[in-house]
Amino acid sequence: MALPLFDSLTPFMLEGGAVRGRVIRLGAVAQTILERHDYPPHVARLLSELLLAAGMLSANLKSEGIFTIQVRGQGLVPLVVVDAVYGGQLRGYADVQAESIAAINAVADYSPRALVGEGAYLAITLDSGEHRYQGIVALEGDSVADALTAYFVNSEQLDVQVQLALAHDGPWRAAGIMVERMPNEGQDVEAVAEAWRYAKAVSGTLSDSELLDPLLDTPALLYRLFHEQGVWVYDPQSFSVGCRCSRERILGILTGMKLEDRADMVVDGKVDVHCQFCNKSEIFSPEEIGLSAKN
Repeated sequence: MALPLFDSLTPFMLEGGAVRGRVIRLGAVAQTILERHDYPPHVARLLSELLLAAGMLSANLKSEGIFTIQVRGQGLVPLVVVDAVYGGQLRGYADVQAESIAAINAVADYSPRALVGEGAYLAITLDSGEHRYQGIVALEGDSVADALTAYFVNSEQLDVQVQLALAHDGPWRAAGIMVERMPNEGQDVEAVAEAWRYAKAVSGTLSDSELLDPLLDTPALLYRLFHEQGVWVYDPQSFSVGCRCSRERILGILTGMKLEDRADMVVDGKVDVHCQFCNKSEIFSPEEIGLSAKN
């Protein structure tokens, strides 16, 4: 059953402009992405948290562009990647090999670093089409929220506080809140500092059950938190499941390859291109990709 208050991101700003934030809540979108592979519970949680992170960052996209978040390492789950496209499309995938599932399920306590393994790092990439920016930091802390906070503080020199929550007592639900201290820009330094202390303290009282409550809409949630200070709530952005693996796009990539590379891809008289994000394949004949019987 769809959750009408979910699959959206709602930006907000506290009265005075010293602190801004965003609330993200995913329902059917997270459920669809997670159901495409039979992930162990810890991996599903990690992927869900990264989907929330990508969705939060997508609020910064002012025009066509893609935010991609990856965690990589040398452990049981060497790669998890998600991205958010301008317009609200999300997708995600975790690299889980069948021979690793038993070991993953044996991990007692959830920890991104324990799953991703030695050398784990977090990479955030913004590709605007014209410019590409990437920040890479060690995967720190015991959760994706900790890792995101470390990324913003260490790489972007921004004060943020992030909280993420998940529930799987039925369909998957995932939600998060991020508050961010704005630059002073002529404001009273102590007033800004006090507003930031207030925002951190109050948002820190938010329970996972409140974030995930399907009957509590986001404006009501924000009013409950910040009514003493005052809060401006902006129009929400909706999310959907999206991928860029259309048959036409794949065919364009294949026909743009060197002839010998295309020939090497033919197995048993066909070319099978599998999208890990969608967990589906597109099959092409040699003729469709510009090969003749001689090739």
